[in-house]
Amino acid sequence: MWPDGLRGIHVIKHLPNALTLLRLVLAPLVALAVWQSYAIPAAAAANAPEAFVPLKADAQGWALAAALMFVLAALTDLFDGMAARAFDAHSKLGRIIDPIADKALVGLPLIVLSIISLMQAWPLAIVISIASAVIVGRDLLITWLRFAAPDGEGVRVSQLAKWKTALELIAVGIPILISAAPSIVVALGAGEGFAVSDTLTLGWIAVLSLAAALSAYTAAQYLLARS
Repeated sequence: MWPDGLRGIHVIKHLPNALTLLRLVLAPLVALAVWQSYAIPAAAAANAPEAFVPLKADAQGWALAAALMFVLAALTDLFDGMAARAFDAHSKLGRIIDPIADKALVGLPLIVLSIISLMQAWPLAIVISIASAVIVGRDLLITWLRFAAPDGEGVRVSQLAKWKTALELIAVGIPILISAAPSIVVALGAGEGFAVSDTLTLGWIAVLSLAAALSAYTAAQYLLARS
């Protein structure tokens, strides 16, 4: 048994990794909730409405669950780093699982959104799918190269890559939060619905495309540094 003081220190030292593991667990749950809020039979796709508008009868419950879990997961990305720095709780495990958790939280929902955009014939669905493929493909490639590196430096993440991840989280969060907006608006008593404008849709696609461009740039930067 740990003495009371040492037990507290022991718990604090593991807090950053616990937050990261929570994010890793939440990532597939977010993707599942997004899928459940949008997924429809193929025969219904021809009558699909505008982007971001779930079609299933129970869609808003799933959309709200996806939004809440995504926000919680994104907050763990902020607080695990803060906790590690504040309590000097850096660890080799944390350096390994933190980028994996980040990529899972970005990649899994993006894959689901890409499939849904094609199923429901969203505006510019091809652009959405290509941008998502660039982001997911880059993350898989660079993660494999980092872990294949012979030394521990191979798993460190650059500051630019951290900004890239932040932009990707914004790009993923926009459609997830917009999908939950009707429930939030009604719950706050601010109205009976939420209309999605073409400008908002195009704005999201622009953010997603910018994230994909930055993802490709950081990949090229990493590959050149290795050569």
